[in-house]
Amino acid sequence: MKSAKAAVLVLAPLLAAAGCVDPNGDPEPEGSPSAADAAADPGGSVADRGDRGGPIGGGSGEVGAVKTEATENDTIELFTAPSAGEQVGEGGTVSMDWTSRLSLTFTSAEREGDDVVFAGKATYLHDEGGYLLHGKDFSVQVPDGSNPQNPEDIEEVPADGATVGYETYTAADAGPLVELTQEEPSAEFSVAIADVPPEQDSERHADGMTGRYLRYETPQELWGHEVTPPQDYIPGRLCYVEGDAWHDVPLFEYTDVPCG
Repeated sequence: MKSAKAAVLVLAPLLAAAGCVDPNGDPEPEGSPSAADAAADPGGSVADRGDRGGPIGGGSGEVGAVKTEATENDTIELFTAPSAGEQVGEGGTVSMDWTSRLSLTFTSAEREGDDVVFAGKATYLHDEGGYLLHGKDFSVQVPDGSNPQNPEDIEEVPADGATVGYETYTAADAGPLVELTQEEPSAEFSVAIADVPPEQDSERHADGMTGRYLRYETPQELWGHEVTPPQDYIPGRLCYVEGDAWHDVPLFEYTDVPCG
């Protein structure tokens, strides 16, 4: 299978260090890229977009590292670890003690006029506090046709959380979506991303994908931990195709490019 051209080009420098997911959907310790790899993708930055979601009270604990990544073709999870990990072995592999704190599973991506509405279910997995999802936590990334590996195609590295090689679309008039608590840790939700251009058949690949991503953006602070790439691995994105049911294309083993 092939992703959109831009996604394939982004993949090249990441293959050696990007994380993968085992058949059970559990992230492997080497899920975080090297500093050089993460720096090559400005989309790893955390944009300041004003009001947004994140932890609500309690649940602080010890957080030394964070990652947000796809664990299934329809699921994004946010993990924390108590420290940045310890180097083990001669290959420089870092052992991390990751714990899932939030799971977002999507069921559809349906077009409504100029918007695409994503429906899903959120589950808070921490045993303390709660969690708020906000419309501005989500965005859609559409390949812009440029070559992110060619410096001549990049006029300026974006500082707003966008990914080089993609146009980014966000929710219009967004507000809080759902609040998860210890009493009600799971809830269905939907978010409408505005002004997403219609999918074109010319963009579509044999597996039905168009190289477009839905992205959940990690909060800037989690339980007292300031999220800072590349130490914190935060792509948090899924491939999607418009329709009333989620696609069945398997998750690509390199979760920075979640469909191959």
